[in-house]
Amino acid sequence: MTGPWVAGPGVTGVATRGPDRRDHASPTARPVASRVRGLGRAGLGAVAAWWRGPRAARWGPPAAALAGAGVGFVLAGPVAAAALSAYGAAGFVIARGFAARRAVRRAQRLAGDAVLGFAADLRAGLALGPAWRAAEEALRQAESGLLARGRGGRDRGGAGTGGPVTVVAQRLAAATALAEACGAPLADVLERLDTHLRAVQRAQAAADSEAAGVRASAALLAVMPLAGLGLGVAVGVDPWRVLLHTPVGSAALGLAVVLQLVGIAWTARLAHLEVRP
Repeated sequence: MTGPWVAGPGVTGVATRGPDRRDHASPTARPVASRVRGLGRAGLGAVAAWWRGPRAARWGPPAAALAGAGVGFVLAGPVAAAALSAYGAAGFVIARGFAARRAVRRAQRLAGDAVLGFAADLRAGLALGPAWRAAEEALRQAESGLLARGRGGRDRGGAGTGGPVTVVAQRLAAATALAEACGAPLADVLERLDTHLRAVQRAQAAADSEAAGVRASAALLAVMPLAGLGLGVAVGVDPWRVLLHTPVGSAALGLAVVLQLVGIAWTARLAHLEVRP
């Protein structure tokens, strides 16, 4: 809005657009802010790289157990330290196993997309060499998101002959060699391979949905003891004093923790359904 305006008693002027707030920023504010954002991204990248690497699989559970023991000892003494130590290690293993399953499913989808992209490049008239290099790069990106399992970090995302990306890469190389040897159209072979991989993914999704009920039941059974303790506190009983500060209660707590973790491990083994491509 333009025109005369009253800035104060007896003062008139012309209204103009207010200056941009960014014009008043300190010359050093922007570099500092960008540097802070860069450090934040670098820190998150370092944490993600550690989480995916073999050191997390090797040192993560002991570190979580040590942290749980420290918290338990500070809060309620040595018995709580032992219980929280076991829960800390188990929680780390469970969380990383869940993340590993999600990473494997994502790698399977990306590997299938790499095969389909390879076939599309060939049908578009791209030479075999550049199309193969593009497929290799897509498979490399798919494998980079997997979590290392073994000590050397080479067994990623699966057991036996290798993870899902390794299996797809082997079949991709075999299909290329077969097409070159027999003279068959490579794009047709790749599309058949993609159809097979999509069928495997659908079967894996069905298996995961069947196992989801088992995992939910295991989670409910794992939470029920805590609900019982909370109910005891609500009715005026002090179960924590008995469990943490009496010999009989401490023995009962230790046995309960062991049985609970064994049950969770056994349920996880039963619910581990992998469809091999």
